[in-house]
Amino acid sequence: MRQKIWIILGIGILFRLLASPFTYHSDIQTYDLATFVLQKGYILSFYDFFPNLPSILGCEQVLKTFPNFNFNYPPAVYFFLGGISLIFSFLVGNNFIANFLFNTKAVLGAPILFFHLLTLKLPLLAFDIASAVLLTKLFSSPRQKLMILGMWMFNPIAIFASFFEGQFDIIPTFFTILSLFLLKASSEKVSEKKLLLSSLSLGIGATFKIYPLFLVIPLMSLTENWQERIKILIVSILPYLILILPFLPSHGFRSSALLAGQTLKSFYAQIPISGGESIILFLATLIFFYLLFFRNKISAENLWQRYLITLLIFFIFTHYHPQWLLWLTPFLIIEAALTNLKNFLAKSLIYISWFCLLFFFDPGLTLGLFSPIFPSLYNSISIWQILGVTPDYNFMRSIFQTIFVGSAVYYIYIYFRENR
Repeated sequence: MRQKIWIILGIGILFRLLASPFTYHSDIQTYDLATFVLQKGYILSFYDFFPNLPSILGCEQVLKTFPNFNFNYPPAVYFFLGGISLIFSFLVGNNFIANFLFNTKAVLGAPILFFHLLTLKLPLLAFDIASAVLLTKLFSSPRQKLMILGMWMFNPIAIFASFFEGQFDIIPTFFTILSLFLLKASSEKVSEKKLLLSSLSLGIGATFKIYPLFLVIPLMSLTENWQERIKILIVSILPYLILILPFLPSHGFRSSALLAGQTLKSFYAQIPISGGESIILFLATLIFFYLLFFRNKISAENLWQRYLITLLIFFIFTHYHPQWLLWLTPFLIIEAALTNLKNFLAKSLIYISWFCLLFFFDPGLTLGLFSPIFPSLYNSISIWQILGVTPDYNFMRSIFQTIFVGSAVYYIYIYFRENR
């Protein structure tokens, strides 16, 4: 058993280490760009750097390379990953960092680029492996542990998001898994201490991306004591509030990060009921299920089902980015292990729709990923242009999103019914 675990871990880590240096997406430059801004002394005014670029001397190259760029994530992303980037930047030198940021094409194919891409993704590897370990610890059966570990270590979404694209979604994902782990082995009556620790974990995850706060209400539904519920709510929101408080005076933060367009994507699906009034479908559905969660009590060991339902509701009504599906992945894996792949077809449809949708985003998510080893793929045309095909992007996205929604509704149906 132990030997099999080490083999799966070893092969999975090796694959990640092989993928990391040779794949690139432009979003990974954000970590070095954050370091660049912090080194110039923009700490509390961090988010005002790009809006004020025309009036900042010596930043003409930045303006030329990133003409419409804004930092649109919470501060933890840039200060944590930017800080790690700063440490590793000493190993490659400022000249390379400048070329990587402002003349990327010139460094493609260089061995030093491979090293730098690896160091940028190493922090993500730590959270990825920790997530795998926590998931296995949710189960006592050796067979389920092996199954969980295998499904995580060879999961295409987990590998793509962190080690091909270099996105940091694994960090908040880790904290949602940790929130479940902290409730492990709880009896039907969960202690207040465990509930608060679990809510704190969600709160820390929300300092990187806001979505873990959607899971606070399902966590609150484990207790019927409203005093405990209020404490859970406060503890979960507190880390995010403490972190953003110093940046609230910043106009750049309020306009680009606090109310970023990506945060509001789930509000686009609406039913108009008058000239200027609409029903926001995501909020209406979420409130409906939240109320049902409070009505129907479950044990802590089944909390993952409510996490899954909540996130599925978000994805149903949102034009999501491919790496976001990593948020769902732990709960789909838990479901697969518990049911022995009973719902394999529904899960397969979710993965197929995700894979097909990749080809209807920018080519940087497909062919362009391999530009470090094939520099000609940098800013490449799409695979459809290469094939001489002109698909209707909006129609095809709608088709694959519909396939996803059909499977998502299926999962909501079976697990909401089980919750009842």
